[in-house]
Amino acid sequence: MDEKNIEENLKKLGYWEQMYSKPNAFGTGPTKLANIAHKKMKREGIKKILELGCGQGRDSLFFAEIGYDITATDFSSEAIEFVNKQVVNNKIKNLIAFQLDMSKEFDLKQKYDCLYSNLALQFFDKNELKKIFERVSTHMDENGLFIFSTKKPGDKYYNIGEKIGKDGFKTNEVTRYFFNKNDLSDLVSEYFRIETIDEMIHTNLDDTISAWWYIISKKFSSFI
Repeated sequence: MDEKNIEENLKKLGYWEQMYSKPNAFGTGPTKLANIAHKKMKREGIKKILELGCGQGRDSLFFAEIGYDITATDFSSEAIEFVNKQVVNNKIKNLIAFQLDMSKEFDLKQKYDCLYSNLALQFFDKNELKKIFERVSTHMDENGLFIFSTKKPGDKYYNIGEKIGKDGFKTNEVTRYFFNKNDLSDLVSEYFRIETIDEMIHTNLDDTISAWWYIISKKFSSFI
């Protein structure tokens, strides 16, 4: 990694460490995606989940509470410290959390029934996502679920700040990428069989709009 990329990563990490130093920075309780995922996972008999980019663990804690075995990971040490405090304070036995940078090579020495990521993949361009999807697929059981969400055009951060390439905009040292449906479908389909790709739009308390895609997909079976 060159000096420029190292500097960018340090700035990005500093942003998230500061953000996650505040308790429940993004709210409490399960997100909309977590509720959708639970319905699908229940039908599929999912037991073991890996979450990438768990933040302060609101979805991982929800999954643990309803009985899944959950491994929660995030780029930020502050976020993981917060999750682990909840684990200790609430005596949770089926959740482990540790720091992990999904943009780098990783091998967790096991596979999962489901990989889950809520709005953490918006910070990666297409080339980075391809590498992440490949890593994700190696940690999935045959026909395992991959459920994730990512920002789309129309979101409050879209077309704000410095334009980065075709799909990105940089604000507060953080670059977010906003893919159209066709581009995202093509990217995901290289590694997974898409079952659902749909949009969600939410009006925030300050009247801004949050807009994202959610995708439910399965790992290609080696027998197909």
